[in-house]
Amino acid sequence: MPARFPLQSLLEHARHRMEAAERLLRILRRKEEAARQRRDELQGYKQDYQQRLTGEAGSRGMEIHLLRDYHAFLGKLEVAIRHQENEVAQATAHWQSAHDNWLALRQKVNAYEALADRHRAQESRREERRDQRLTDEQAARRHVPKAAL
Repeated sequence: MPARFPLQSLLEHARHRMEAAERLLRILRRKEEAARQRRDELQGYKQDYQQRLTGEAGSRGMEIHLLRDYHAFLGKLEVAIRHQENEVAQATAHWQSAHDNWLALRQKVNAYEALADRHRAQESRREERRDQRLTDEQAARRHVPKAAL
């Protein structure tokens, strides 16, 4: 019976940590995508209001208080877009950090798996040598009585 891989518990622990890191990566990717979507929506609102402003003000003129309101709202949208761009940058940085961690964990798992493969190969060779030795001994026992007769 082959010997158990001595680092099996470390391999299993590294796999669990890597799986947890994968789950975190998926969560962080969704957060990043949501932040990008909110930024894109804000940019769409800004474009819509800019088009309305140029359309209404250019075609028939606009009262000054409405013009100020449009500009104030566009300013608020610009602030919100900058804030959302910071959110996107933070989400991207968090994802990148988690991705780097996942890569390190994957490399560790791969190293343990390579050691486990090497261990299995050694155990297989030992088993084959043991089987060959038993076969040789059985053949020698069969051969000795025939030579003695």
